Amino acid sequence: MVYLFQCSANQSAMKTSSITLILLLLLAGAFPAFAQYSFGAAEGVTCWQCPVCGYTVSLTPYELASVNPYTPCPVCYSTYAFYFVQVPCQTATGYDAGYNTEYNTSNNSAMPSNRSVPVAPVPSTGSDSSSASAKGKILMVLPPQQYQETELNEPRNYFQSQGYSVVLASKGVKTATGMSGESVSVDLDLKAVTLSEYSAVVFVGGEGIYYQKINEDPDFQALAKAAAAQNKLIGAICLGPWVLADAGLLQGKRATASETDHIKAKGAIVSNESVVRDGNIITGNGPSASLEFAQAIVAALEESGSSAEQGVSGKEAGLAPTVPLGPSSQAASTQNASKWKCTVCGYIYDPAEHGGVAFEQLPSTWKCPTCGASKSKFVKIYRG
Repeated sequence: MVYLFQCSANQSAMKTSSITLILLLLLAGAFPAFAQYSFGAAEGVTCWQCPVCGYTVSLTPYELASVNPYTPCPVCYSTYAFYFVQVPCQTATGYDAGYNTEYNTSNNSAMPSNRSVPVAPVPSTGSDSSSASAKGKILMVLPPQQYQETELNEPRNYFQSQGYSVVLASKGVKTATGMSGESVSVDLDLKAVTLSEYSAVVFVGGEGIYYQKINEDPDFQALAKAAAAQNKLIGAICLGPWVLADAGLLQGKRATASETDHIKAKGAIVSNESVVRDGNIITGNGPSASLEFAQAIVAALEESGSSAEQGVSGKEAGLAPTVPLGPSSQAASTQNASKWKCTVCGYIYDPAEHGGVAFEQLPSTWKCPTCGASKSKFVKIYRG
């Protein structure tokens, strides 16, 4: 198995190369819009099948010779054309093209339905609130489908080796699926997250963020905003920083990502470093930076000598609100909540943009996300 779309700067080139194969497939009579194909027995035509998702295509000798062996499968993107195997040309039924971006609690519907190489779920080593380690818990947030395996496994293993327990969260699934077929049990749905239990929140990357538009998902954004409002340490790697950018957390912040145009357009100051820390936000640019990324997070948690000093204090934890996700009865009060302005840099804190958390509910340790000024430097903006 070969990892594709490794969340690096060459993703665009790989996606572009896949267009070539898609055009060849269309020329060969393979139309992904239909649920079945019938390959003719024209002289010289051979049929080739993806060993991962079962996608099959017929190619003439000329088309076959023209295919770049490093072009990814246009359906599952989980292996290269080089690894396609020749199969008898025959009618192929039951093909499910395209990606369903709706979340589903019973299956990973964004993945091709006829995957031919099933992979058993990796047991989660997360824990509930009753089994938190002495150092605290770290929440790792995954796309429901196509998370990047290295960006989950290396940081998780390192966190645990340093004495932290890890809890995995996602949306709408009990099992999350990786880009190369790995799957892992999810401990919590986003709606069940109580941020006061965690020392840090880490957004894992992967192509699922792009395909399922996770960065635009209001629930993922709400979690990021609420974590920032509670002064939590926040980490994001690969395409994970897109979530932070769309949540408005990277405005004026130094950051990196696997593809940086998006975060730059949202106001981030792009860095070429593999791992970047700016205040309570740590970003990494892809799987090769996974260990360094994890080490930076642990170092940030322990720099003051105790991870308990990160984010909400023990006294304030009981007052910290649970992350509000989706419509709630607090909608009206959120609309009426006052905005506050930083007297140092002019930043405006709007509860509507931070998961409905009123300024008065923020912990005393909270700081301005733009200039780092303390909460005491803010003044209420009275309605005129």
